[in-house]
Formats: sequence, C-alpha cells, structure tokens
Amino acid sequence: MSEVLVSVVLPVYNVEMYLERCIKSIVNQTYTNLEIILVDDGSPDRCPQICDKWTKEDSRVRVIHKKNAGLGMARNTGIENATGKYICFFDSDDYVKSDTIEKTVGLAEKVDADIVTFGYSDVDNNGLVRNEYVPNTVRETFHGKEVIEEFLPDILAGKKDSANKGLHMSAWAAIYSMRLIKESNWKFVSEREIIAEDVYSLLILYRSVQCVAVLSEALYFYCDNGASLTHTYRKDRYKKIEQFYTETVRKARELGYSDKIIDCVRMPYYSFTIAALKMISRANCSYRKKRQYINEIIDSKTFRMLINKIDYQEESLSRKVLWSVMKVRLTDICYILLRLK
Repeated sequence: MSEVLVSVVLPVYNVEMYLERCIKSIVNQTYTNLEIILVDDGSPDRCPQICDKWTKEDSRVRVIHKKNAGLGMARNTGIENATGKYICFFDSDDYVKSDTIEKTVGLAEKVDADIVTFGYSDVDNNGLVRNEYVPNTVRETFHGKEVIEEFLPDILAGKKDSANKGLHMSAWAAIYSMRLIKESNWKFVSEREIIAEDVYSLLILYRSVQCVAVLSEALYFYCDNGASLTHTYRKDRYKKIEQFYTETVRKARELGYSDKIIDCVRMPYYSFTIAALKMISRANCSYRKKRQYINEIIDSKTFRMLINKIDYQEESLSRKVLWSVMKVRLTDICYILLRLK
C-alpha cells in the first residue's frame, strides 16, 4: 500500500507533564507519512516551548500558536490546516499504540471507509491499564442505512446488551476521511457552547457517513492523569448536561433521525448525570451544600422525565439501587451510595 498522507491533530493546553509522551507515540508510528499539527491553544505552561522544540526535531511536526478558545475550536484549527487524505484527533495527555495509524489507514483504504473506529484502554494515574474496551460488532463494516439504523444507535447508547458492543463515541476513537469532512462542511461545536461536544458534533457528521469500519483492537490509551481526584463541582454543571440533552435531541430531530436514535441520547445524559453526582459527593463543600446540589438534579424536570425511561434490566445491581433511591428522592441514601462507588 502506498502511504497516503495522514493529518494528526493534537490540541495542546496545560498538559506539560504528558505532552512529550503523546508526541513520541505519534512520531514513532510505524506509518510514517504524517503531518503532525500541534495546536497550542494559548497554553499557560511550557507547552508552547515543547511544541516549538518538536518542530526542530521532526520535519513532519508543525505548531500553530493561537489564543485560547477551547478544545473544539483547537480541533477546528487543525481541520482548517490539514492536507491529508485522513485525519485523526488525539488528546495530548493520552497516547496511542505504535501501529494505530498503520492499522486504521490500512482498513480505511481496504474498504473505502469514511470512518474507522477502534477501542481503547483505560489507564489510571499510575500508568496501569484498568480496563480494555474492544469493539465487538456483528460485522466489520457498515454501509448506507446500516450506519444509521444499526451502528449509530449502538455507539451512541453504549448498552451492554447491544448487538454492537464496546463502541465509544469520542473524537479520539477514530480516524476520518478528509473528503467526508470537507464535503459535509463539518466542524466541531465548542464545548463552551455544548458540553460533550464530541457526541453532539459526531451525531451531525454521521448523517453524511456512507461507510464506517470497526477495528476490534484497543489502540488508544485514555489516561486518568489524576483527573478523578478533582474536588471541585461547578454549580452550573448539571444545567449544561440538561442543555446537552435538549440541544442534542433538537439537532437529531432537525437532521431527521429516527425516534430510536433520539431515544438513545438519554444514555449519555445518564452517564454525565451520574458523573456530576459523583463529583458532588467528593466536592470540598459542606454536606448541606452537597444535599442542595443533589436535590437540584433529582428534582429537575429533565431528570424526572428520563428516570422513568430507565430499563433496569440493563443496569448493574449497584446502579439499579442508585436509580431506585433517586427515583423516590432519598437524598441522604443517594449521597452514601455515591461515596461508596
């Protein structure tokens, strides 16, 4: 196979401790025909200097220094400057296996895929792999209506009993055809406008996808890097989760998606809400304030509507208990369960 050019976009912001690890995993790829675009999003640490250093060490690396505007806009800067046949968006505090691009491009060229998606490993802040998430799908490729009717609901919902399992709807979990992106005039929405911009943005992109291929390997290392230790909860967090749900459902309807896909949007909503509740339980604030925040969530109109749609057969025992407690508004028990998880 002749090596077509692949654009690798790395948004860079405040990742001084991890940037070298990520860049090394890219420049050492077994696939060599790369343009590596480092988008310095106004990083306040030594990242700009590290980026500049790499432009001198590897001719395939170039850096774009810009005013801070967030992850989504940094990725869009990468799109605007990319010239490859394929493009991928990796987070600069993570890293990838050395044959990631070789395998994904090889499959994309073989089946003429618009998107090739793959699995990942969850890495703790000590560098140890906690779990591997490997896609297990009914077929390697999905074409035409299969993309919308079979693949998209399963990657969006991520249910354990789905026909297609182990899929992850994140920008970094795939390689994309530049033709697809250019012809659909697609860009990322800003996470400052809609949180989980990956899910919202990719939902739009999939409307134009004619072929998606699945590589059943964990090629990406998604790193905790101590993020789970945060003890800050922003009180507008849940409002943003509600907005994500409302806006994503609205956009799905606007794009003419089926009720099946619209219903699947509640699954990421559940995940984000549980994550927010866990954040509250660990926050550095009084128990009274934590109770207030938890009550605001479980009393909200969106939560009351969607908790009645939960299929308890799909949930683990601990999650069943948690949902049941929240359904009847037992705030104190809810707090205890969240602390135990």
